[in-house]
Amino acid sequence: MNIAIKAALGFGLGAIVVGTLVGGGRSAVPPVPSVPPPSDQARFMAAVAQARTQFTSAANELAAGGIRNVRQRTICSALQGHNADGWVAKISYLSTNGDGRGVITLELAPGLRVSTWNNALSDYSDKTLIAPDTQLFKSLAGMKNGDTVRFSGRFFSSDVDCVREQSMTLAGSMKSPVFTMRFSSIRKLAPPS
Repeated sequence: MNIAIKAALGFGLGAIVVGTLVGGGRSAVPPVPSVPPPSDQARFMAAVAQARTQFTSAANELAAGGIRNVRQRTICSALQGHNADGWVAKISYLSTNGDGRGVITLELAPGLRVSTWNNALSDYSDKTLIAPDTQLFKSLAGMKNGDTVRFSGRFFSSDVDCVREQSMTLAGSMKSPVFTMRFSSIRKLAPPS
């Protein structure tokens, strides 16, 4: 190999390492909360993580596709209803849509989120966007990305995933799912002392 090629390869590898360390231009994902989750949240997270592992190691696309059905049953068993009560997460996205309604995404674990919709059209029947005149909106105004929160809310029923998931592709749903939630309360937890 000549010196120019070696230098280019070394520079490229260095750029990848630096890009990975600084986030590659994307906003950094907050670390997972250190507060222990409630038992139903832990079961939900385990169901999603196990299905992700099985999906990525499946022998072929047919086998991978069948894992979603297994995950659906496991999630339903883990939740035993459609409510999340006192769950713990970190804020990964906090904003408003074009109408000024609150949009929030919470990270339960790496690659596992619960979220409102981010636009009025998708939210037409679910009503997950947070109205500015509510106490929930006002309390969120004092929070920021990375804050650890305790929250409650309601998932929406789904025949495909047990609770509704927002991804447009099978791979997205299985590798980094975003489950739709109508939040009823979100409160910031004090940082550990």
